[in-house]
Amino acid sequence: MVPRHTLAVRTILSTILSFGGTGMKKMIRMAIMMAAMFMAVATVAKAQDAGQQQGGRRGGRGIAALLEGITLNDAQKASVDSIQKAFQEKNQPLMEAMRNGDQDARAKMGENRKAQTEAIKAVLTDDQKKIFDENVAKMPQRGGRPPVSI
Repeated sequence: MVPRHTLAVRTILSTILSFGGTGMKKMIRMAIMMAAMFMAVATVAKAQDAGQQQGGRRGGRGIAALLEGITLNDAQKASVDSIQKAFQEKNQPLMEAMRNGDQDARAKMGENRKAQTEAIKAVLTDDQKKIFDENVAKMPQRGGRPPVSI
């Protein structure tokens, strides 16, 4: 005598196979399609996450672009880093205020950006200031704002 659970398994298998195998093929295709869709969504989500992480470093790239072609000594590097960190801390509450709809925060950040540029320029030698001014002139202007002149 064959145990009952074996008969139940045989019945289920015969039902699946009675579709001529096309039902199983469709299920396999469907599983593969779902896996492919999952991978595509996960890839896009990962790319968006990486983009958001880079977005927080915009100020650092801006400073690096302004200092392009300028060789800083160790004291100047330390000063520029401390200036950048100080203004980053100063701008953090303004960023939050902008997200919450504060219209004046953008203007205050522009003033801070100009003050930061002036503070960094004060650390440079006269020859470095010439290169710095050239780099400022090369910077693309966003949002129709005039270039930061010092």
